Amino acid sequence: MNNSHPSEKEIQQWAADPSGSSPVMNSHMQSCAQCKAEAEIYRLLFSKIKQQPAEEFDFDLSEMVLSQLPKAKTRLSVDNLIAGFLLVFTCCCIAIPVWLFRQNILNMFSDIPPFFIYTIIGSTSIIFLVKIGSLYKKFQNQMRLLNYN
Repeated sequence: MNNSHPSEKEIQQWAADPSGSSPVMNSHMQSCAQCKAEAEIYRLLFSKIKQQPAEEFDFDLSEMVLSQLPKAKTRLSVDNLIAGFLLVFTCCCIAIPVWLFRQNILNMFSDIPPFFIYTIIGSTSIIFLVKIGSLYKKFQNQMRLLNYN
């Protein structure tokens, strides 16, 4: 026979559902008067909790809390203006040359040696991969901070 008693959590689990316990736990609970008495107390407590009526409020708690939160003000900030300007400027820097050279755009790259095209594609790919790697590392650090706090 086991000389140690189960923990409070194990006794509560056994009181809630004896069929889900191990055979060792069942035999101990049947033979130990102290643990059996504790389990009966928990069973009585569980039955009384189930008999209690559900609480009903005459007000909406979520509405009360939400009404006290400050309203978010949407206004133009300096950061939004700068970001918008940079977006429009970048689009213009791409769209204007494409529009001006729309007739000759395919012939523009025909006289460039393949070595330079491969160099441009390779260096762009490396920069892109480095940026993706740093972004992923920053994401992992932020997730690590969230998990530990």
